[in-house]
Amino acid sequence: MEYNKILSQIKSGKTAVGLNIPINSPHMVEFFGSMGFDWVFIDCEHGSMTDSEAENMIRAADLYGIAPVVRVPANESHLILKMLDAGAKGIVVPHIDNFEDAIKARDAAKYPPLGKRGSNYGTGRNNKYGSLIKKTEEYYKFANDNTILFALIESQEAVENIDEILSVDGIDATWLGPSDMALSMGLPEKEEIDKNLELVVKRTIDKGKISAATHSGPKLFEEYEHFHRLGSRVLSITALSLLQESAIEWQSKIRKIK
Repeated sequence: MEYNKILSQIKSGKTAVGLNIPINSPHMVEFFGSMGFDWVFIDCEHGSMTDSEAENMIRAADLYGIAPVVRVPANESHLILKMLDAGAKGIVVPHIDNFEDAIKARDAAKYPPLGKRGSNYGTGRNNKYGSLIKKTEEYYKFANDNTILFALIESQEAVENIDEILSVDGIDATWLGPSDMALSMGLPEKEEIDKNLELVVKRTIDKGKISAATHSGPKLFEEYEHFHRLGSRVLSITALSLLQESAIEWQSKIRKIK
């Protein structure tokens, strides 16, 4: 059965490096997949991505052996189930603010006995329409172990409840949401926001779980180094920011030609 490349990278002591792609573009997934990235973040919370478009993005990721991670629009079981059945190897659930939110997400993303995920035995592309299933119990355990459930921590409330959130078996990882965190805190100085983010990473690592950190621009390399030192091993950048910076630099140089 197919393993999650994020997990294989982490288990081998490496960093899983990915890209956030906020627009419908299977070609962009293939393009960056050809460069050797480990995973891709498909954003269905912000923007206009439909279920079918997200599935085609997942299909493109499968083609290059990179792990597709989908952020669903809300903590609702039917939204989570659709993306898992489509083949997502990771689910980012927004607004996990407390223990109850974490339980709800876990129940939707994990098969019994850990959760309450419904089975699409032999009918979904997540198990290659049944071809991956030899023994039913083994498949369900494999799927639970290799599907990463990320709790998106993006509020002051979530930080205050981080230990309870991390205590939920089945919450495999945390995902930092610095922008919404800042909004929930009343837009304080960056140092105050960073304290919350650092606390989340440290608590996550202490619990033996995975920490994911993402930033919007390539010039923020020191931020990546900082969170990597704290223990974050799932790192990503917004693909559009890479393209934007290169395009601006190229355009500026071209316009200066005499």
